[in-house]
Amino acid sequence: MQKISKYKTATTYAKAWFDAAKEDNNEDNVVNEVRLLLDSIRLNSALWTVLFQPVDDNQEKVKIVTEIAKQADFSKLSQDTLQFMAENDRLNLLKTVCGIFIKLYYEDKGIIEVTVDTAVELTETQNKKLKETLEQKLQAPVVLSYRVKPEVLGGLAIRFNSFLFDDTLAYKLNNLKQVMLNRKTQQ
Repeated sequence: MQKISKYKTATTYAKAWFDAAKEDNNEDNVVNEVRLLLDSIRLNSALWTVLFQPVDDNQEKVKIVTEIAKQADFSKLSQDTLQFMAENDRLNLLKTVCGIFIKLYYEDKGIIEVTVDTAVELTETQNKKLKETLEQKLQAPVVLSYRVKPEVLGGLAIRFNSFLFDDTLAYKLNNLKQVMLNRKTQQ
């Protein structure tokens, strides 16, 4: 019997959830619910760790996720998806499913995910200017996520799709070092 990868299984769940949301013309609402789920997993990791564990009887998990979905006022589609995943002992894939759902949503809406590495957090004004500039250059809406990495020393490293624009001080210093080493070996 062929074993199916967890990622492939998660993709199947995410695609079915996204397609159903799109069919209901409710994908904007559902993507917000998916983001709330990811926040809940991050903020309530102890609860979700228990829910992610395999068990023989999934009824208690079903009750818990049903209550979570009701308390969060999730759509019937999201409630049904969570219940179905709990019944089939697939809650351990929920974080991956949510991530894939968001990627499908962005792809469908033509939104480009951009990751920005900075030495320090940007101000609101800098963030707004960067977003406007990127949207103008890429001619598409962008969603920015930031990673503060002191080792970049200054400047920005911008990643989207398979592109990298590295204008960090660390990158420039490394290039300068390489030039100097190359000159030294050529003498």
